Amino acid sequence: MKVLYSFILFSILGISTFAQGIVQQTLNSTNKNPLVGCGSHDLLLKMAHAHPGRLQKANDFLKSVQQDYHRSARYSATLYKIPVVFHVLYNTPDEDIPDAVIEGQLELLNEAFRRQNADTVNLRSDFFSLVEDSKIEFYLANQDPNGNATTGIVHKQTAITNFGGILPYNISQQTQIAQWVSDSLFYNFFRITKDSLGGDNAWDTAQYLNIWIGDMTILEPQINNAEELVFFGLSTPPVSHTNWPTATVEQFSGLGDGTLMHYQAIGPNNPVPFTAPYAVYNGKANTGKLLVHEVGHYLGLRHIWGDGNCSVDDYVDDTPRAGAQSNYDCNKNINSCGDTITGIDLPNMVENYMDYSEGDCKNSFTKGQIAVMRATLENFRVDVFTSIQTHNFSQSEVSLFPNPTFQNVTVTFNKILEKATVQVLNLTGALVHQQNVTNVDQTIVELPNRTGIYFVRVLAKEQVMTFKVVKR
Repeated sequence: MKVLYSFILFSILGISTFAQGIVQQTLNSTNKNPLVGCGSHDLLLKMAHAHPGRLQKANDFLKSVQQDYHRSARYSATLYKIPVVFHVLYNTPDEDIPDAVIEGQLELLNEAFRRQNADTVNLRSDFFSLVEDSKIEFYLANQDPNGNATTGIVHKQTAITNFGGILPYNISQQTQIAQWVSDSLFYNFFRITKDSLGGDNAWDTAQYLNIWIGDMTILEPQINNAEELVFFGLSTPPVSHTNWPTATVEQFSGLGDGTLMHYQAIGPNNPVPFTAPYAVYNGKANTGKLLVHEVGHYLGLRHIWGDGNCSVDDYVDDTPRAGAQSNYDCNKNINSCGDTITGIDLPNMVENYMDYSEGDCKNSFTKGQIAVMRATLENFRVDVFTSIQTHNFSQSEVSLFPNPTFQNVTVTFNKILEKATVQVLNLTGALVHQQNVTNVDQTIVELPNRTGIYFVRVLAKEQVMTFKVVKR
């Protein structure tokens, strides 16, 4: 296994120590962010740099989505299903991520986007009314671009040892390093998307979500042979965006549209842990939630803190503003910016997938974020998904009793279901309880203590049933 060396260390909040290398220092020269993170925003800025004012037009699109969202129904019956191909590029055996890890990652990705993950119970009640099932699913492609049967997973050995590139300078050559970062960093990363550069060519990016996995470190021979990790992953924004000028689209058309992931950051069951100085990220950045974050970027989302302070927005109306990212912590006591989304000043939503919270903390997308992702598919990634209309269970397939009730209710299925989600919503449509069930034909559903009218919604694959329940 490769060894990573640390040469600059920072203390975050006096609790956790993270490594920052010379390239990361240069890349983050303004905010001095010592965290390894996500490169999607840096890529977005690079794409917009040559065309001042164009990024604002992209921001305007996000604002328009929020306006349309507020005028439309909040729950869609249409399920969007996206085929995925994973390209695993490996130089050493430990980088050859097993299929079982990929399959576990895909299962987690679906649970997160369908809000069927067990840790939704950890969401604070302040946010119950803001979150929802995105009705977006992913599946391993079963047919390649030539029409041949496939598993949706490609394993390919490569001569490339570091897809972050090789830094040819020493620590005193700051000017040259800055120029190298500007000219070469993203080019090096995206070699993984090109067969001719040691990677693997994308499958038709209009038809598949391509996810590349490899060693994203930067080799630094003149700095003690350090192997610096700057990003765990990054995703391309929808470059076919009508607000991007033609020159911008052409400039980046050579990049493989999709998501790039460092091999140690993929999957909740990855057998290869981070090593020093990045071992501090074990249990924080290798839980499988980072890919959920990156696919959020692929579908048009920004970081929840807007990559700035309280004055900077992510252009989603129902995400509380935050003064900064969460430092891979899960501090639920922080309220860094004022807002009145629900009529009260909400704390930082560290449970949001688009924050830099630790993996076990993140569990939700908001309805506004879901509106952005679905609008991105409907407008800019129009051929990558299949629309499937969900349909109601028949009354003979699922039933609920007693109704009215003085306590809880029981949902019964006419056959054993492999997996289902049962949600309880109040009269305003806010989610107040959720439970996941597996391999059962009956489950008891907890209702809130307060009397009144509730809706119990049962979701299983493309089927749904909603019951109106009176609690006395």
